[in-house]
Amino acid sequence: MENKLNISEKLDFTDIDLTAPEIVISEILSELSEETKGIIRGNVAVYSGHVMSYTKTGLSALALSLGTSDKEIDIQNDLGKIGQETHKFECYIYTPEYDKYKYRVFFVKYDTSNYPVNIILEESVARSISTGSSGYVLSCATREELEELIYKIFNSKKLISVMQELIRINQSKKTSNNGDASNDGLEEAE
Repeated sequence: MENKLNISEKLDFTDIDLTAPEIVISEILSELSEETKGIIRGNVAVYSGHVMSYTKTGLSALALSLGTSDKEIDIQNDLGKIGQETHKFECYIYTPEYDKYKYRVFFVKYDTSNYPVNIILEESVARSISTGSSGYVLSCATREELEELIYKIFNSKKLISVMQELIRINQSKKTSNNGDASNDGLEEAE
């Protein structure tokens, strides 16, 4: 039997690094903690909410839809990808001295194959790293692209400013906690 499909040269079978994006980001966040002597930490946590802007339908849309008995069914909805998994995470930074405050830097969203991965940036961070009109949703096709983007984000003017604020919050909380401890000592001496 003659092979007529002949697609093997059109496909890429080389092994590439498909480390899950949240693991790559966590590794970089551990560097952040080391660089800041543990004052600033980061976390990548599972996220279940919306990661993109969306329109919420109101009661009027529901009333309109109830008024008609015809419903169009598009068979295209049943074709294509089946069993696709979507993974969503949030990445934020904080100081352990004051855990009520955190700064959410971006959302991460990817499907079963890990790459491409979408990074949905906080708008001012996106403006801080912008090299044109790329917007706030950036896509990385490989681990290397993801690492490069994350380093760029954490070295941006905006994130440096946020991290400086976290350092000040840390110092402020340490000072107020030390003040409480010294007041306790004064009360006992009286």
